Amino acid sequence: MPASLFSSLGIDETKTVIVYGDYMDPSAARIAWTLLYYGHEKTKILDIGIRSWHQKGLAITKEVHKPNPTTFVPKVNSTIRIEAEELQKRIDSAFIIDARSPQEYMAGRIPNSVLFPFTDGVGEKGALFKEKDELIKIFEEQKIPKDKELVCYCALGHRAANVFTQLKIAGYENVRLYDGSLADWMGRRLPLG
Repeated sequence: MPASLFSSLGIDETKTVIVYGDYMDPSAARIAWTLLYYGHEKTKILDIGIRSWHQKGLAITKEVHKPNPTTFVPKVNSTIRIEAEELQKRIDSAFIIDARSPQEYMAGRIPNSVLFPFTDGVGEKGALFKEKDELIKIFEEQKIPKDKELVCYCALGHRAANVFTQLKIAGYENVRLYDGSLADWMGRRLPLG
């Protein structure tokens, strides 16, 4: 399905895809992560939300762009994704990051996870992410290790994809997304912490 969708959008290996969204909405990061997962390395996220873009007087249009279909060939990058079975095996060795709110975290979480709300890495004045130096400082203060496998999750994968992106911006290499997140974990009746 992703191959036919991306092909219908005109995406192939020759195209750079720039994903944009709105301030405080993690959906852009989720879309970008999905493209990366299916092997589209030429994927970028616009650093400001669309409202900020508009407020700066930058061009917008109401015209619907109709791309020419292409052929997208998926090259799945399994190193950036983890599934429940593998996460269960790594529950004591991976550093698991919960990207939800403190209230959600206190209501139940994947065992051994630490709280890092995605909003802590969101920039100011419409920026989708804090600057690299700020993110590095925040992650160091939170004692998020660079020498361990990091696994991000939330409720459905969107906020976790945003933290995944924040970590990548800060220079973390070994980062994975549990895209099924808590909905999948609970659906499998796995234990909560």
